[in-house]
Order: sequence, then C-alpha cells, then structure tokens
Amino acid sequence: MRRSIIAILAALAIASVAVVPVGARSFGHIYAEGDTYRTFGTKAHVDPGTGTDPIYTFENSTNANQLSVARYAPGPGSHGGRWMIHHVTWVNDADRGILITKYSDLAWYVSHGRLTVERDEAADFRCPIIPNG
Repeated sequence: MRRSIIAILAALAIASVAVVPVGARSFGHIYAEGDTYRTFGTKAHVDPGTGTDPIYTFENSTNANQLSVARYAPGPGSHGGRWMIHHVTWVNDADRGILITKYSDLAWYVSHGRLTVERDEAADFRCPIIPNG
C-alpha cells in the first residue's frame, strides 16, 4: 500500500513539473521571414548592448496585425534569440498602416527613407522563437 501511495505521489509530482511550466508561460508572437513565430520571455540576464540578433519594434504603426520583426528565424544566421533591440518609426503618416513581416521589406523602407531606426541597447533581452504550428 505504501509503495502505491509513493508511486502515485511521484507520478503526480512529475506530471505537475512537466505541465506547469508550459501552461504558465504567456506566449507572444513575432514575424521572421514572413512567417509568424511564438515567443515567450525568460529570466536570463542580458547585459545592455550585448544582443546579437536584430529585432525591430514598431513605434507608430496603425496596423493591428503589426508585430515585431526579427532579422533571423531559427536556423542559419541566428544566435539563439539574444535580441538586439531596434525601434522603427514610420516617417509619413500615410505609411503607418503598412504591414511588414520580413526584414527584407523593412530594410527596403529604411533605405528609401520611409522608416527610421533607433538602437535601444538597454532593452536587449533573450527569448526563444518557436514555429507557430
């Protein structure tokens, strides 16, 4: 009887450890290479100015679907989600509704003077991005 109770308690403890962290996470979303990825924050410390993967947040977009845009999706070129934060701002009010889901599109608007970019070293952080499937 005692073995049965211990086995049941051990199984419940393992199940709670396996389920609680995933259920407790609050997922956000981000664009990378035109696709949507899930993401969640971690408690990992990242010193200001040490991010390696560029991520761009939109300061004045009016498009309800606009998410931040990562320079790299998981895979080649990515450094594991150690984010180097940049804030982008539309120059012309008429452009604020444009949806950008790829870094190449963002770079085009920057090169044509339609978006400005400001680096924010103090905001660097670490978090994974995971396929949204």
